[in-house]
Amino acid sequence: MKINMLLFVVILFKYISFYSQSIKYTIKGNIKGTKYSKIYLHHKWNNSFKTDSAIIKNNFFSFKGVTPEVNMYWINFNKDPMFAPNAAFFIDQSDVNIQIHEDSLINAKIKAGKEQEYFSQYRKMMQEFGSKQQNLYMQYNNAMQKGDANEINRIQNEFNALTQAVKSTLKNMIKEHPASPVSGYIIFQEFNNNPNISVTELEEIVGYLDKNFLNTKFGKLAQQRLMQIKGTTIGNKIMEFTQNTPDGKPINIRDFEGKYVLIDFWASWCGPCRMENPYVVAAYNKYKDKGFTILGVSLDQNKNAWLKAIEKDGLTWTHVSDLKGWSNEVAQAFGISSIPQNILIDKNGIILAKNLRGSALEAKLQEIFGE
Repeated sequence: MKINMLLFVVILFKYISFYSQSIKYTIKGNIKGTKYSKIYLHHKWNNSFKTDSAIIKNNFFSFKGVTPEVNMYWINFNKDPMFAPNAAFFIDQSDVNIQIHEDSLINAKIKAGKEQEYFSQYRKMMQEFGSKQQNLYMQYNNAMQKGDANEINRIQNEFNALTQAVKSTLKNMIKEHPASPVSGYIIFQEFNNNPNISVTELEEIVGYLDKNFLNTKFGKLAQQRLMQIKGTTIGNKIMEFTQNTPDGKPINIRDFEGKYVLIDFWASWCGPCRMENPYVVAAYNKYKDKGFTILGVSLDQNKNAWLKAIEKDGLTWTHVSDLKGWSNEVAQAFGISSIPQNILIDKNGIILAKNLRGSALEAKLQEIFGE
């Protein structure tokens, strides 16, 4: 019995040591054709950005340091950690080698450990998805111009099938890597308030994670996202927020009490959002005189692009934005990591439905208001 207890303590110590040990790292880089003399290394820890810098000399640069655990880092040519473009990678027990050509960080070749291999696999898959998504958006625009209803329906079905395939692939990746920080990152980045996944399904995915991994940075982030979604579930009262219209007027969600409101998260640059707009316009025009309205929350950064999209798509309801893009404070509060997304609330601010896409919005409103 004593031997078994000792063995248990040894195994437990190994688990704790693996997930909490500090890691000394070395990053070596070769950069050809650069116009810069300095490069910056960034990461985030305890909700605070950390930055280091290195001189580029004879086309080479290097960093050395210590990270509390396996973590995500990125490099760019600006001391601002949010400056884009950048090259992101995961640091584990292996050294990192970076090859850059003519300051093209997006196309940098990064060799590191197994976590970076997994991260690269994930990034490649998402890039391919984005390319296919953009291609479908272009086809959709052409079909819309021609008024080809059959083609529009085909494209929407293909888009939905593609989205489901990506979700399935990501779930399998996480299941195969239950103790990887990259898996925690994927949950944090891809499955938060995703219109194609339920809270129950996300609980299942978080459940794939190794229990000893949950106390790490990305384990905590995965759990945080799940709790955030639970806090915006159907049946709860919408959290209060305020944001400004294009002319600077502050709008509070409580200003709409007494009306059914669709809070619509979108952006002028978002192809799928623009594909959804005709459905949203049709629903608005049909029910706006029956106690229904819309509050558009834009994740734009360019005010002119935002206003032009509002006008072009005929979005005649109230719009707000802080023009911070993905850092939009309302979107951050609601855990929005992908768009389009929407939330339908009743006269008292109770959440009735989420992510009503296509004809589903009008069907829900018909259920509420009747014909």
